[in-house]
Amino acid sequence: MAAMKHVTLVRHAHAEKHEADIEDFERRLDKRGRREAEEMSELAHALGLRPDHIITSPAVRTVSTAKEFARALGFPLQKIRHDDRVYLAERAALVTILRAVPPGCRHVLLVGHNPGVSRLARWLTDDDSIGDLPPAALCALKADLERWSDVDGGLFERVALRWPGDGEQGG
Repeated sequence: MAAMKHVTLVRHAHAEKHEADIEDFERRLDKRGRREAEEMSELAHALGLRPDHIITSPAVRTVSTAKEFARALGFPLQKIRHDDRVYLAERAALVTILRAVPPGCRHVLLVGHNPGVSRLARWLTDDDSIGDLPPAALCALKADLERWSDVDGGLFERVALRWPGDGEQGG
């Protein structure tokens, strides 16, 4: 018996510029990024997004973004799953991660990086109009699936596509 599965994809918010003395992995959210993460996490709450599983890249900027979403959505910070495979991952690696989500999970929120997160959103929905997600954008999707292992291209319907500053495309 199939059940509705929800995936919310979030690109990390704006981060410090990449400079020679800062490793990419260590880049933090800048002032703008902190505002974006707060704005978008509050929007996720207003949209009724309630993940029961959060996965993030362990990079500093994605962890900070994931924590902001967790706080706004009432998700325990200690339950955020840091997955090394998400760091700068391509679509195929992210699909593998989604297919391994625990069976009891109904809604996963994944915080990652471009271009992988944008490519994943387009592939899951078979919708190229999604384009490249800007920093802090969220793309909420749903599909009627029996198991997470059934995740495949084109099976998901877009519920919301939003970005900072009231950027919006309908579902």
